[in-house]
Amino acid sequence: MSGGGFEMRPPQRKLEQPRRVRHGIRFRRKQGLDGLPWHAAAFVAAVEEGIRPDAKVLAMEYALSGQVANYTVAPGVVEAAVQGRGVRPYQVRITCRPLSREEWDRVVERMAGEAVFAARLLTGDVPESIEACFEAIGRRLVPGPADPVHTQCDCGLEQPCKHAAAAAYLMAERIEVDPVVLFQLRGLEGERLLERLQEQRTLQTSGVSQAHATAAEDDDLAGLPPLEQCAADFWRPGTALDEAGAGDAAEHVPHALLRRMGPSPMGGKFPMVGLLASIYDSIRTRAPR
Repeated sequence: MSGGGFEMRPPQRKLEQPRRVRHGIRFRRKQGLDGLPWHAAAFVAAVEEGIRPDAKVLAMEYALSGQVANYTVAPGVVEAAVQGRGVRPYQVRITCRPLSREEWDRVVERMAGEAVFAARLLTGDVPESIEACFEAIGRRLVPGPADPVHTQCDCGLEQPCKHAAAAAYLMAERIEVDPVVLFQLRGLEGERLLERLQEQRTLQTSGVSQAHATAAEDDDLAGLPPLEQCAADFWRPGTALDEAGAGDAAEHVPHALLRRMGPSPMGGKFPMVGLLASIYDSIRTRAPR
């Protein structure tokens, strides 16, 4: 309209939204990605490596609104169908190299040396120290720079894209609830892993269930007197604290007392000492410092 100081402007085009999915899989964590357990957070970080900030925002919107139609986990790959603006869902693949049979043999042998790993897995927890069993053979449980993850999507966008990230967020949520899915991704189902750990521990102990592997002669605890010889001096004062220099402190040995006590005489499906070790670790990580 002219003469009155007004100018007609064309209506703004509404931003095109992705097609909604009926019964899509939604990301349900109220705190978003904050507070994820270490292994789930590390998985997300590996997938998000190099992603644009705006793509991360859109990916979370996709995950929250249920744009992921379905996803499956198999050895070496997470496959998902993510609905975007196109007519058909985009096909997403998040891949990593599974461990070979020989590599799993070596990892299981190392894990079986400490009952705490099986004890924690039975309670749905994965201790971060478990990565040492994989790093010893040059691999990782959770993908990272040294053992990377790759993303593919037929959307044609730069990788990693919002569709792959949305699938990764749902995978992280599942890892938090069912952490053994990571072992399936690396090529060994969680139930079979627990079975192999029990078999390996039976072999290592010649059929006698122990909570921890027998300490070697050159272990940090070698040479210490038996507990019965220390009982009489337990309440007697030792070296004054002001005489103990910081540099004289011995390196921390996890579960040292449990190791010295040896296997529990109590029977059951799983060694008592392994369960106690799991409880001690949980208390230590949650106690105020």
